[in-house]
Amino acid sequence: MLYLLDTNHCSYIMNGINKNPQYRKPHETKTLAKFHSATSDILYMCEVSISEIIYGAETAPNVTSIYQRFNQLKTLLPCLTVTSDCWELHGKTKGEMANSGKKMEDFDLMIACIAKKYGCIVVTNDGNFSNLPSGFVNVENWAV
Repeated sequence: MLYLLDTNHCSYIMNGINKNPQYRKPHETKTLAKFHSATSDILYMCEVSISEIIYGAETAPNVTSIYQRFNQLKTLLPCLTVTSDCWELHGKTKGEMANSGKKMEDFDLMIACIAKKYGCIVVTNDGNFSNLPSGFVNVENWAV
């Protein structure tokens, strides 16, 4: 299986991987367990998550520590590229959702479009993914 981890799940791995297990938050523990058990699966992050993590680092007091953990994360999760096909799918899907009265943050919708383009399951705990058109992508939450 191919999985695309959303920014939250990337952060759970990034923040929990070097922590002593007794200090991990429950969502970090659960996500890391799935991450480590996915031995025959291929896991990715996307360029959208890079932007969101960098933004978080730049607005945090421990910027150096976050960049160190982020650099480690990049060695663990290859990155899927946003292509023009992803942007076209994003625009089309955003229009369809608007016409049906549903909304979704642009970055979250782009993560879903990247997953659809590459045939990945989205790993997220963001409830907004339920606003996607039916059958758009499969979604799993590893933090529960």
